[in-house]
Amino acid sequence: MFSNILIIGFGLIGSSIAKGVQKNNLSKKITVFDTDKTVKKRIVSSKFKHIQYVDKIEKAISDADLVIICIPVLEYEKVFKNIAKFGKSNLIVTDVGSTKLNIVKLFNKKFKSKFSYVPSHPIAGTEKSGLENGFAELFHNRYNIISPTDNKKTKNVITIKKFWENLGMQVDILSAKEHDRILGITSHLPHLLAYSLVRTAMKTEKSMKSNIIKYSAGGFRDFTRITENNPNMWRDVFLANEKIIVELSKSLIEEIKEFGQDMTKKQSSKLHTKLNETRKVRKGIIKAKMAGKFIPND
Repeated sequence: MFSNILIIGFGLIGSSIAKGVQKNNLSKKITVFDTDKTVKKRIVSSKFKHIQYVDKIEKAISDADLVIICIPVLEYEKVFKNIAKFGKSNLIVTDVGSTKLNIVKLFNKKFKSKFSYVPSHPIAGTEKSGLENGFAELFHNRYNIISPTDNKKTKNVITIKKFWENLGMQVDILSAKEHDRILGITSHLPHLLAYSLVRTAMKTEKSMKSNIIKYSAGGFRDFTRITENNPNMWRDVFLANEKIIVELSKSLIEEIKEFGQDMTKKQSSKLHTKLNETRKVRKGIIKAKMAGKFIPND
């Protein structure tokens, strides 16, 4: 499908892409660039085969016919500049970023005439990070959202769609704005809530902290598992999709207040109705094969 794929950023997602590409014979060659200089040794120790690590991104870009960006979403501009300067005319660029509108705006403003970019978001992941945890099956039966920069289904959009499908994904096309709104609800807000829950527990009296850890039930452990994700990535997601996340946070706070009022007023029937409604929604999510173990998969 490709002659040389360059993966920029070789963590969980990047390494899983590499393994999936190899397993499905999607490229003759895979090249990796990462600013973390330990990655080169870790590739060897993790027994990756037939992957070339490069210290300098310029030559790697000039040799690639597909670049996949797997770095925090506020770090794209420098990479885009290098691609514009060193990429060949037939180069296609895609990514795995959890926000899209900020990146599409950046591309359309500064780089639209320089290279072809097809924004992607594979909604796949675990609570773990790092190349050591990558595996080819990560993308199987998961959704991928493509958000074309001009909202058109071009030849390169179709090519990238087929690429993700070959990794086992179901691909949908949504605008960048719609993507960020939906992922704000299904992924970004749950992450913010999980971080907030842990911080709430941290602020309890010292005498209680050890017991909170000791007696953490499945609900606390499962819900807060996602706080193990890469903090650099999630800092950038929160900042990039700030308006939507803040708006949703306000709605969530109002919902929690209403629950509190129902409890204070002993509104048993009202509480039961709310709990039952949300239970039905959760069952629908499971049926749609989108939930897993409450790992938002991004």
